[in-house]
Amino acid sequence: MILAQPILVTLLAVLVILYFARLRSRASDGALIFLCFGVAALLVLRPTVATRLANFVGIGRGVDLITYLAIPGLALLVLLLFARTRDLNAKLTAIVRENALASAPVNRQPEQSQH
Repeated sequence: MILAQPILVTLLAVLVILYFARLRSRASDGALIFLCFGVAALLVLRPTVATRLANFVGIGRGVDLITYLAIPGLALLVLLLFARTRDLNAKLTAIVRENALASAPVNRQPEQSQH
């Protein structure tokens, strides 16, 4: 075992613990986190698995396969975060608008007397 392996696995474990300690999410999100942790830990502890998978799909090195998978994965993550931010922005705008309308002073025009 090389020095980087326990360091990387510890880092992964800390990230998973922080995720569950700080972020509340659906059970399916938690299962996905555990799956990603398991795959990442496997690839850190057994780098030859990545190389064999890469060779199986026609890529020369395992690190190249991981890079090719990581780039679209990160792009998907950015798109999901962008969509979530837009959704939260729309909800916040609606709440602020409702609050402004509810707390606005009512302008009553005085009735004009007919002479």
